Amino acid sequence: MRWIFRIVGVLVVVILIAVAAFFLVPADRIAALVEDRFEAATGRALSVTGDVRPSLWPGIGVNTGPVTIANADWAGSDPMIEAEGLSVGVAWAGLLGGDVQVTGVELVRPVIRLSQAADGRVNWDMGAPSQAETTEAAAAPALSLDEARVSDGTVIYAAEGSPPLTLSGINATLTLPDFAGEARLDLTAQANGEAISASVTIAAFEAFLASGAPVSLLAEIGGGSVRYAGSVGLAPMAVQGQLTADLAGLGPLTRAAGAEAAMPPGLGQERIAVETALAFDGETLGLSDLGAQLDENALSGDLALALGGARPRLTGSLAAGALDLSGLSGDDPAEDTPASDGGWSTEPIDVSGLGAIDTDLSVAAESIRLADSQFGRTSLHIGLDDRRLVTTINELVAYDGAVAGQMVVNGRGGLSASADLSGSAIAISRLFAELLDFDRLVALGDMDISVLASGASMNALMNGLNGEGSFRFGAGELLGLDLVGMLRNFDTAFVGEGKATIFDEITGTFRIVDGVVVNENLQFLAPLLTATGAGRVNLGGQTLDYRIVPKLLQGE
Repeated sequence: MRWIFRIVGVLVVVILIAVAAFFLVPADRIAALVEDRFEAATGRALSVTGDVRPSLWPGIGVNTGPVTIANADWAGSDPMIEAEGLSVGVAWAGLLGGDVQVTGVELVRPVIRLSQAADGRVNWDMGAPSQAETTEAAAAPALSLDEARVSDGTVIYAAEGSPPLTLSGINATLTLPDFAGEARLDLTAQANGEAISASVTIAAFEAFLASGAPVSLLAEIGGGSVRYAGSVGLAPMAVQGQLTADLAGLGPLTRAAGAEAAMPPGLGQERIAVETALAFDGETLGLSDLGAQLDENALSGDLALALGGARPRLTGSLAAGALDLSGLSGDDPAEDTPASDGGWSTEPIDVSGLGAIDTDLSVAAESIRLADSQFGRTSLHIGLDDRRLVTTINELVAYDGAVAGQMVVNGRGGLSASADLSGSAIAISRLFAELLDFDRLVALGDMDISVLASGASMNALMNGLNGEGSFRFGAGELLGLDLVGMLRNFDTAFVGEGKATIFDEITGTFRIVDGVVVNENLQFLAPLLTATGAGRVNLGGQTLDYRIVPKLLQGE
């Protein structure tokens, strides 16, 4: 905003030079005076071609042919601004009263190229004003602007390392009747086929350029809207107010930005509604008393995004009621097994996204649904620091029991993953049904597991898995199999629906070496028999070599 008014201010001085020279200097000399004065004030070359036509009535003004303003030397050879024509008018009454009242500024079919370098430089920064400019600005009267208009304009914003964003068909009107009073901007545009409109009102423009002033904003895109009401200041940057948004997902926004992306179901695929108090001081964006609706899921909490470090850092807490994330269970090629050999996928797993942000985030929910799994009360801490993601389970009600522990995904110098988990009073039939498609072991059990794997694909991870664990299942039933009947009658027909083996306890420990689970001490205790088990489960090779030996108790 400052650079726009700086250019307008310089053009007003140019008008006075042009009009003063009107009766004495030919038109081509007027153009040269305009160009020289603009470059002296901004450090950028201004080129005016065609006729320069000063006017004296009803106000002082200048109309030009095609105009270009040079770009920063690092931002490319294309002009920063080029337009088919420029008109600027100044009222006589304002000059006589000591204030400069700009009655109109119009850019015809302008193309404005805004660039930002990786080191933070921006091409619209005209540099520090010269001593002469500073003296002149101090003596110059305040500007007011009856109307500035852009017709059929184009703005191209290019940040180094990102695809450019283009707004076309821009029609905008800016009014500032009093430099210290209200300013209003109304704009319509197109971005990759998406219609955009915005209205901004600044209650006190002069204060806005300094410490801050009340600002209201309404922007609409793709049937959705964003509203802001609060204060905004530029020196220093300060924003504090209330933000409300109701969007039909991210589709319209991403399409406008030149991409095609959508959030998964349950995380804003169809609707994103947000209401929050917003604060920004140039380095930290804070969202407090946040309420968000992502499809059917409602979230609340407080978040802060710090932008000043090596990576953005997100901190805060979120709470939810019943959270439905079943839509996240879409097919993942990295986890599917190829149809050709039935082995684990060898496709590389990309975890570069872990380096985009750091987090220190607490999440709690009354319940969470994931695919076919249903969890109860959940409390997690998600810490991400320089590509190392640590998820700590403080509370998780799962399979009628409780789970706690920690999971780590480390993307520093490759990929490694670990889990250190314990579960108590777990409904084993439900757990095995989901993990192993086996639901005939009915019991409550305790389990502990500590594993570590490294590798760039699912195949490498599963073949490089190492760790250990233990299990203890309390009294229960083994459905579909009557081991006592088999042993008593030497008959294998004691299987099928209605058959069961009652047991008192199943215990054992295991170790995992290079993807092979080794168990040598399975103990199966039942009222009339015991059984022992030992063998190997090759997770990497997806093979099983395991032997169970049942034995009737003595005297039976």
